[in-house]
Order: sequence, then C-alpha cells, then structure tokens
Amino acid sequence: MNEAIAASTAACHGQRLKRAAASTSHALGSTITSGRWRLNRRLPSTGRLSLFRAAAAGDIGPGCYVIKQCRCSLPANAIIEAQLRREATVAERVSHPNLTSVLASNLCGLESQLVLPYLEGVTLRRLRDRRVESSDIAYGPLPLRLALGISRQVAAALAALHAAGWLHGQIWPRHVLISPLGHATLIDLTHCRRIDSGESEVEAVMPAAPEYAAPEAFSRTWLTPATDIYSLGVLLFEAIAGRRPFAATPSQTWAAAHRREAPPEVRAFRPEASLEVGELLRRMLAKDPLRRPGAEQTVRWLAELEIEELAT
Repeated sequence: MNEAIAASTAACHGQRLKRAAASTSHALGSTITSGRWRLNRRLPSTGRLSLFRAAAAGDIGPGCYVIKQCRCSLPANAIIEAQLRREATVAERVSHPNLTSVLASNLCGLESQLVLPYLEGVTLRRLRDRRVESSDIAYGPLPLRLALGISRQVAAALAALHAAGWLHGQIWPRHVLISPLGHATLIDLTHCRRIDSGESEVEAVMPAAPEYAAPEAFSRTWLTPATDIYSLGVLLFEAIAGRRPFAATPSQTWAAAHRREAPPEVRAFRPEASLEVGELLRRMLAKDPLRRPGAEQTVRWLAELEIEELAT
C-alpha cells in the first residue's frame, strides 16, 4: 500500500509544485528574513498568512523549514499576530507525532512569524481530489484502509489536543498533511480554543468551512471535543464514499443539513465497507454531541477496523 500512496502523493506533490512556482512572480532565493533564514519558495496558502519554504542562512539546498508570517497591514495584522501566538502556545504545550510543531517564533507586530519543520507530502484535500487538470471529475474515494489509517492518526492528534485542554476547530482536508509513506499530520493550530472557557462559545457568524461543521457550530452554544469528532466523521465519510454526507441546496442551508438531515449509509456508496465502519460513522456524525465517541475511543475503533481491513 505504501507504494500506491507514494505514487499518488508524488504525482499530486509535483502538480502542486508547478502551480506554486507559476504563482510566484519573483525569485526569493536571495531574500533573507531576520538575517537567519533564506526564503526559497512560496508555498500555497490561503487567508492573510504567507508560507515559504526556507533554509537557515548559509545552508545549501531548498531547506527543511517553513516560515509562516503575516501578509497584511494593520489593523488586521493584530489578529494575525494573535493567531500566530495561539499556534506557538498550543504547539509548545502539546506534542504528538501526528500534530504539527513550532520550532521558533518571532511575535512582534508586522514582523511576526513562526518557524515550522517542512514536511514532505500533500494535503488530504489534494490527495482526495486526484484530479486530472483537463478533467471535470470532482474526486474519488480513497482506498479504504488508507482512509481509516489517516483518520486514526488525526484522531490520535485530537486525543492529545483534547487531553491538554484544546479544541482544534478546523478539521478540514487541507489541514491534514499526508507523507509519501502515509504518515498524517494535523496542521494549523491558529484557531485552537481552550475547552470549557469563553473561547468555546459559538460566535454569531457562519463557520469558516460549514460543510465540515458540527450542528452545534451553527447555534448559540458551546463547542466541545465532540465538535472535532463530528468534523472528523465528515472527513472520514468523504474519504470513503467520495462525497460528503451532506450538501447544501438552494432550499436548504448547511445549518439545516447538519442539524436535521440523517447521514446516508456509507455502504450505499462503498459496498465493501463493513457494517462496523458504518456504525462508527453514525456515532461520529450523531446530532447530539454526547452520543459521539471521544477521541481516544475513536482511535481504538479505527485501529480495530484497520486490522480487520488488513486481514481481508
């Protein structure tokens, strides 16, 4: 299976590098930031943060670091600085093999930046899409054992976060990085929230990625670790079935879909999936947060399903 994963991620990684190179309008190889880093290549990013692959000043080669920094001006920069500070704080307090880490930080206004390790691979979104540039095909399902293994690793990272008192809050395919050997890393800690604090109260705004949001994320209520588990359930369903369990329509909003619509049976789209896989997804996608399994229980359940899949 590792060979198939490596081939798929290598192809996706190559396409990503071509697009990134085409979008960079000037050479960065001679740029030194803070006198310590040489920025070699702009990496794909969204929002108000810029990502660069970097090397320590004086080192030869593309480098094994990522510089994350603000790319906007005041007053928005104060928000970005707070997000970078949050990522640095969480990474300092929570360490896990499947969770991103921060090697150094420089948090001082317009110059705020984080230094992270560069991880080879592609996001789950890119791996999931696997689209041919000239094709209109949206995406296809992942191999069943791969989908279970990736989700187990994300659940393990969530278990570490939750045990330390943090919610991730952004369990989306573009926040899961897959290495050529199938190692999954949960990235982007900029929007983590403290559990059982005012930070976990839902704001009166639409979630940033409503297609992956739990029902309670659309209400005036409190978020709990179960919120991350629901989002992981949507991600796992999508990886197995090749489509999300819910979809917004002109007559129904994302909020209505997540709150009221029963998730379809995943075996209707993937007949080879076991009854136990379907049962786990039903639990993870329960409307009531109290009916969802905890992260540790989800890890154990997914590990058992992986073993069963390996034996078949």
